[in-house]
Amino acid sequence: MGKQTQRRSYRAVRQRKFVARRIVVLLILLATIGGLTWLLARLLAGDSPAPGASATPGGTGLSSPSPSPEPTATPLLPETLLITPMDEAALAALGFTSDIMFDGEEVESFSREDTIRFPRYDAYTALKGVITFGGNNYRNSFTYGMQSVENRTLARVWEADTGALDCGEDGTWTGTGWTGMPIVVQWADDVRPLLGVYDEFKTKAGFTEVIYPAMDGRIYFFELSSGEPTRASMDIGVVTKGTASLDPRGYPLLYTGQGIQSENAEGNKGAWFRVISLIENKVLWSFGGRDPFSRRIWQAYDSSALISADADTLIVGGENGVLYSVRLNAAFDRVNGAVSVSPGPLAKYRYTASGYGEEPDKRWWGIENSVAAWRNYLFFTDNGGLLQCVDANTLQTQYVVDLKDDSDASLVLEEDAENGTFYLYTANEVDKQPGTESGYGKSWHRKIDGLTGKILWEKEWDASVGGESSNGGTLATPHAGRGNISDLVIFSMTLVPVEANGATRNGGRIVAYDKNSGSEVWRYEQAAGYWSSPVVIYDASGDAYILQCDREGMLRMHDARTGDVLRSLDLGSRVESTPAVFGNYLVVGTRGQAGSGETQKIICVRIG
Repeated sequence: MGKQTQRRSYRAVRQRKFVARRIVVLLILLATIGGLTWLLARLLAGDSPAPGASATPGGTGLSSPSPSPEPTATPLLPETLLITPMDEAALAALGFTSDIMFDGEEVESFSREDTIRFPRYDAYTALKGVITFGGNNYRNSFTYGMQSVENRTLARVWEADTGALDCGEDGTWTGTGWTGMPIVVQWADDVRPLLGVYDEFKTKAGFTEVIYPAMDGRIYFFELSSGEPTRASMDIGVVTKGTASLDPRGYPLLYTGQGIQSENAEGNKGAWFRVISLIENKVLWSFGGRDPFSRRIWQAYDSSALISADADTLIVGGENGVLYSVRLNAAFDRVNGAVSVSPGPLAKYRYTASGYGEEPDKRWWGIENSVAAWRNYLFFTDNGGLLQCVDANTLQTQYVVDLKDDSDASLVLEEDAENGTFYLYTANEVDKQPGTESGYGKSWHRKIDGLTGKILWEKEWDASVGGESSNGGTLATPHAGRGNISDLVIFSMTLVPVEANGATRNGGRIVAYDKNSGSEVWRYEQAAGYWSSPVVIYDASGDAYILQCDREGMLRMHDARTGDVLRSLDLGSRVESTPAVFGNYLVVGTRGQAGSGETQKIICVRIG
């Protein structure tokens, strides 16, 4: 073979080898990309172990739940977006006025030194858990993590007895009440050893704690997976009906309000809001009593507090008709294991409008629902039927919407980047509206433009006026759907006329609406009413399931797309509280009344 031929042959061989190498490299690259794509798909599909299904090595605690299947929504609303204030003439037509008190003095104007600006709901806290009513400042979720719903089963896994508290003329209170959601938190590794828990839990990796103030005057503490007490129950001696809050910064501070009045050591009657150290298991600070700034004699705090982390500020509504805020000057020393607060002066906002007064036939001042927040704006409804938007930094009223009757259900916020706005979902009970001589009034379900206060749609339902302590209509907080039900919003009602057992009676109804049109998509009706809010869980595919407790003690799992009942579980007695779900565990308290006759308890349910 000639040299030229040899050179050609060599070049050909070299070229073939080069091509072969390129093919091998390309195949390796494609395999790597394919593997990464497969792994990412598996992670997004939720093929990690079922939340709460297994312990960390050696049985030392719960595994962390998989993250929610819903990524952070994009695009975000513009940072320059502002609320459109209501004009003075419209406020005057309602007879509406508001006042501000700071450091014990009424002031004409107010400007907060540390500016409040809440983040989106998914950035409210980095804690693993459900740490305030509705989970965050949008009040839009009672769950943490992603749920595995392979078999659609519900099973009681542990329970603990609770007691009763005699409040004299204000009655005897048992178990847990409305809203009564437990706090569930998986403590960070650097915080867990500092907590005032029993020694075995200080070293337990993945330790997840249930914290549950009850109406018997105690705060209960349990390990989520086992139900073992994690510390001695704390006797604060007063009824807690509402939901406590944890500090979203991870500070071991618990914020909780009193639901029924009591007398303090000096014999003064009122109600107090408390800040509790979960290191020392003691009250660090409280405010309340009989606030002379309030126009209402009744004092209580059923609202679940929000904490502005950047501004170090507590915000909570009072059933006395006062919106409270205060800089906490909170400090957490992780080295020495100490937590403290040194609160500054209280800033207070009160309001009134035409028709308000203390008499039974008047509209009442009072904030029972939990204040929601979007950026520097606060939203709440009241016992008299007014929805208010207030600037958190100036305490100036931005707008007022007349909802026509008492609204205890918390507002739920939902952003709509495509249309450059956000929405408020709300509902009312039958309490103060005129024209109820027949024993029935109206419960309205509404969608409202959050920037303007304009009602976008409303649906009305007949509902009973109920009795002295049990109004008909809607007390439960609605759920704005995500995942595969992102087009739905779900409401639950009580004491509404339904067909049950061959007769018309006052019972319960769950209804799902199309968010855009307000048209009814499905409804489910039964004999027992609902005070507990619909808790919606989502699996890895984005499919949604409603977990709904009722006043006869039943917990049902519904297909959230159709309303069909998939599973039922007897919890033994009336449920007024809203459950919290962490991974595949649900925790809720009962009253020890009605139902199948069991005593009042805290119950943990495994979702399978």
